[in-house]
Amino acid sequence: MDRMKWLKRVNVLLFFFLVYQAVTGILSEVINPAVFEVIHPVGGILLVALGVTHLVLNWGWVRSAYLTGRG
Repeated sequence: MDRMKWLKRVNVLLFFFLVYQAVTGILSEVINPAVFEVIHPVGGILLVALGVTHLVLNWGWVRSAYLTGRG
């Protein structure tokens, strides 16, 4: 699978887990604490992993936009 296909999938999952973390955080008082202590950290780990994957897949853009000597 090429980079763009991976990126399309990762972007959808990244958005989903961003919303998931926000909703579980906002509803933390309503969710059973035992359940919350499992689902929120796992969602956070997945969000970070997807964020890193997104960064890796876009590294060429990051390098050209921020790390080249344009100064």
